[in-house]
Amino acid sequence: MERLRPDVLLIRYSLEPDWTGDPSIFFRVLLSDEAAQPGHLRDVAQRVAMNLEEEVQPENFGLHFYVNFRSKSEQDQLKEPAWA
Repeated sequence: MERLRPDVLLIRYSLEPDWTGDPSIFFRVLLSDEAAQPGHLRDVAQRVAMNLEEEVQPENFGLHFYVNFRSKSEQDQLKEPAWA
């Protein structure tokens, strides 16, 4: 995932059922504050999601695929361990 730097600072994931009970992979992507700005976020989010799906190929494992984004400053305030 080096090609996603400097926009992406960290990627974490968990395997668990989604709201329908289907097996799923949930990615938590920590973005730089600049990448999370309104003028950049849409392009960065699309590029990151496409790269993750291409690399992981969740459909080959029967998984639904979800990506959540958070900025560094947001995580600095929330301090959620799952995002660290």
